[in-house]
Amino acid sequence: MSIRKSTLEMLGNFSILVVEDDDIARAMIKQGLKEYFRAYYDAKDGLEGLDVFKKYHVDIIVTDIHLPKLNGFEMIKEIFILKPKQPFIVITSYDTDQNILSGIKNGAFSFLRKPLDIQDLQTAILLSLSKKINQKRIRLSPTVMIDTNKETIYKDDELLFLTQVNNKIFWLLCYNLNRLVSYDMIEDYVYYGESVNKSAVHTAVLRIKKCMPDINIENISNAGYILKT
Repeated sequence: MSIRKSTLEMLGNFSILVVEDDDIARAMIKQGLKEYFRAYYDAKDGLEGLDVFKKYHVDIIVTDIHLPKLNGFEMIKEIFILKPKQPFIVITSYDTDQNILSGIKNGAFSFLRKPLDIQDLQTAILLSLSKKINQKRIRLSPTVMIDTNKETIYKDDELLFLTQVNNKIFWLLCYNLNRLVSYDMIEDYVYYGESVNKSAVHTAVLRIKKCMPDINIENISNAGYILKT
């Protein structure tokens, strides 16, 4: 039985990244999913997939494991360093893939077997995003609240906008609430791997704190920052 279109339209607030090196499979997935999502991205290998993830807000990632340049295991590990709760749906033809991935201590995986059925994929995506569909906003301070689905910031119940760099630093801190965000993570995610002076990062964090003076961002000397709740 096919999924009702009204149910699939619940995906309209979300973005998706599909990483698949097979052109036919990638085209089939795109045809079955693109119309339902707010934003749709795809990539032909793990390295390109990692780059897309860093550039755009991605709610869910669908990926094959056996990819050129950077395989799916490596890509997933790199993404989890930056965003530990990133949801993934992994497409695989091999039982050993699931066994290896189970060694990564994270509950963000769903598995689908190839050859892929598009309705099974649609169902898996809906299940993976069900928590996000019902997710409430998170309060960071008496005046600041965030919506993790839309990646929007509210100060005194009004939308707050940051510059591009400051926004990426802020959301990297939000992905890792109460965990250290190292300078290396900031360089990797915000500056796409380019070396940046720590004083420039510190200035950006000070500007974030100036916009939201009652949030608790702690500087860990020579290590990075922690956004505490």
